[in-house]
Amino acid sequence: MNSSSITKRWIKTNLVFQIIAIIIAEIVVVLSIRNSYYSRAQNLILTRINTVNATLSASATLSDSERTQLIYRMSEEFSEKDKFEFMVIGTNSRVLATSSGFLPSDDMHLEDIRLAQQSEDGIATEIYRTKMGEKVLSATCIITPGNKTVYAVRLVTSMTKIDTQMELIISFALIILLVLVVFMIMSGTFFIRGIVKPIREIEATAAKISKGEFEIRINNNYHDEIGELCNAINNMAEDLGRSEEIKNEFISSVSHELRTPLTAIKGWAETMDGNPGDADTVKKGTGVILTETGRLYSMVENLLDFSRLQQRDMKLTKEKLDISAEVEDAVIMFAPRCKQNGIELEYDMPDDIIAVWGDRNRLRQVMVNLLDNAIKYTGVGGKISINIDYDKRKSLVTVSVTDNGTGIHPDDIEKVTQKFYKGKGSKRGSGIGLALVKEIINVHDGTFNVESEYGKYTKMTFTLPTIRTLRGK
Repeated sequence: MNSSSITKRWIKTNLVFQIIAIIIAEIVVVLSIRNSYYSRAQNLILTRINTVNATLSASATLSDSERTQLIYRMSEEFSEKDKFEFMVIGTNSRVLATSSGFLPSDDMHLEDIRLAQQSEDGIATEIYRTKMGEKVLSATCIITPGNKTVYAVRLVTSMTKIDTQMELIISFALIILLVLVVFMIMSGTFFIRGIVKPIREIEATAAKISKGEFEIRINNNYHDEIGELCNAINNMAEDLGRSEEIKNEFISSVSHELRTPLTAIKGWAETMDGNPGDADTVKKGTGVILTETGRLYSMVENLLDFSRLQQRDMKLTKEKLDISAEVEDAVIMFAPRCKQNGIELEYDMPDDIIAVWGDRNRLRQVMVNLLDNAIKYTGVGGKISINIDYDKRKSLVTVSVTDNGTGIHPDDIEKVTQKFYKGKGSKRGSGIGLALVKEIINVHDGTFNVESEYGKYTKMTFTLPTIRTLRGK
């Protein structure tokens, strides 16, 4: 686990976008404040210039010289000299007088006069920089009717205070941005560390589990998704450990199961080799060898079948068949063995033909495994009952094999269908018989269930859909 990659992804996908969003928000706020300040200054200067324009409009009946004197007097007596400068502009586009008493020495800015000429009311405002570099706001009013000497009046105010105020606001916004970025980095780093640290622990534990240390567990002190991940890995380690134990038990069991017939085969082969002329010995030895070889073959076939089913590699040859007839064939096959072991085998074949869509050999294998398992755990004088229940309304058939043998321990009842599992009191075998039964029933779209009371009975049931529910397959 490379923690820096998480940090980099967080910076690229989170921090950068957050900073950009904050910058955009601050720019919008600063521009809004600036526009508000500028708008207020513009409204204020327009109010003043409109007042001047109203006074001049009221003097339209005066003579030219009288109006000129009035304009000059307005300039001299202007009451807001601390805020605005009153300028009198002549017809030659020169400043004739100002409220401050100082005439500008440079060429006058004329753009606001041109804008005022183009406006309907003869008034225009403009923000520009003087040749000294000062930003100013001007409001110009064209005098109407025309005057021979004075052409327009202008109010000018400096924007320096507003710009200074804006600089303070921008500086404050930058400080806020810096504080927010530092806070986001600190909180993000703390958050990432809160993720990276447990992930490193999980990584280290997973690495040990991958090396076979299935007993190791993660100390889970988390109550979020990381806690759920820790629980999942701990459960995985527990399952792997259990699987490892089952595998070892299976290897031990299969080794024992293989050793017994191989020992018998080897022993009788040596006996026959030492007594080639003894017909009885050869006949008896041949029978034992054939029996043990058949048992070995059956064991290997079960293992291979289970492996194919697990890998979904087994090809089924499905056909329409009578499940009750298949069950009867299995009963006939095991009847001599039950009689030999002193076990009563009970089966009432239904009168109806119960058709299912299935693989004849695999379904027969199911019955063989179930009956073999029942006989194995039923003692002399015991009883095995086979029942078939046909539910025409639901189009389901249920086959059950019940014995009054040793039963299954409560700790094992949920695990007996797991591969290679051998519970308390289990007898010889590979431990995959019931697991194989369950897989075969599953691929036939059925269900398999085990019910038992320890020391009293065991009932194994499988249910299959009848041919009516499988029409069209």
